[in-house]
Amino acid sequence: MSEKIYVRKCERYTVWEASEPIEVDVEKLTKCVPPYEGSTEEHLLEYLTNNVCDNEEWADTNKEIYGDDESYELTLMDSWDSMEPYSDSRGKFCDDWLDVGVPNESFTKTGYFEIKSTNVD
Repeated sequence: MSEKIYVRKCERYTVWEASEPIEVDVEKLTKCVPPYEGSTEEHLLEYLTNNVCDNEEWADTNKEIYGDDESYELTLMDSWDSMEPYSDSRGKFCDDWLDVGVPNESFTKTGYFEIKSTNVD
């Protein structure tokens, strides 16, 4: 054991966030590249996940069909700055535990704390 040892209490919460809903023009998607050919919400989700979300190239390719601003908006690439919490466990419960260790600036993933022992699950 090192000369000095420290204990800290840790807590983990869950926060769910979502962007503002964006209306999807399915009719326009059928004319895009690649064209949307599905018929269910599950098909639409698969299409958006595989082709549109975080895909600036899709927006550039389809801006004449879907609309310049609308195609980029549908990629949800800028949604991170408009996310709003819709559920937050901090007011209800948390997972908590103790860490024993020493402060260490090189341990960024654990809050600058070098964990020697913990009782986290």
